[in-house]
Amino acid sequence: MKNYFKNLGALVLLALTLFGCSTFQTSPAPTEPQAIDSPVVDPIAADPAIVEPPVVEPPAADPIIAEPPTVEDLIKKLFSAKYDKPISEININITAQDATHAKGGVNFSPGGMGNGGLFLAVKMSGKWKLIYDGNGSVNCPEIRDYGFTQDLLEGVCDPIADATMTVRVYFNNPDTDPNWAFECSNVLPVGRIIPQTSGIAMATIKELLKGPTSAEISSGYMTNINSGVLVQSLTIQNGVAYIDFNEQLQYQVGGSCKTSAIIAQIKQTLKQFSTVNDVVISINGETEVILQP
Repeated sequence: MKNYFKNLGALVLLALTLFGCSTFQTSPAPTEPQAIDSPVVDPIAADPAIVEPPVVEPPAADPIIAEPPTVEDLIKKLFSAKYDKPISEININITAQDATHAKGGVNFSPGGMGNGGLFLAVKMSGKWKLIYDGNGSVNCPEIRDYGFTQDLLEGVCDPIADATMTVRVYFNNPDTDPNWAFECSNVLPVGRIIPQTSGIAMATIKELLKGPTSAEISSGYMTNINSGVLVQSLTIQNGVAYIDFNEQLQYQVGGSCKTSAIIAQIKQTLKQFSTVNDVVISINGETEVILQP
């Protein structure tokens, strides 16, 4: 009986071995977990559409622009230099003024009798110049030579009778100048009374072109300037008078004496004015080859 069960058990074990191995498989032994590499992530490139905001510098402070000096400031400097006084002690009151002339009063601190008075100033060659100051009498003919109008001289000089003025024109006079034949540029002045005008230089040149009067001719005066000469333009800049004539000025003019006399007559007539230091003569705009001997 024991052997029966022993053999039966062996058969069962054999059957399980034959039929069960293919069906019932044991689970494989667990393996170690495999390491998974993390993906390499590239840095995010900057979006080209996104522009960094510019660095804004704080606004620079506006430069301080010095104001140009006023006429009052410039005249104060003239008084300061003339009387060796600090500008802070000089008080100016301009009562009448145009582009090139000024009239007013001046007072020197701390004041007192005789510590101020009238002043007259003129702008010449771009610079202001004092031509009178004080409380004395004013040489009105001399002051008028600086081109002051009667409006500017109101209360200083009486109006010229009949609104006229006296100017000088220059001619040769062989009778009174024995050296004239050797010095043809020696010219002498004669007076002319003309209507008062702001264009005094042009008016005076026109008087010169009229030539000497009958009385002046009787006294020996003569002109070397042709009749029919016309002034085409006259300007005064920085002390220089630029005057242009038509071709009649040199028509049939020959000889160094005659041309020297013509030039002297024109230049001396214009140089009587304080605003003229030199004269440039031209004919139809030409200055180089004119009035040749």
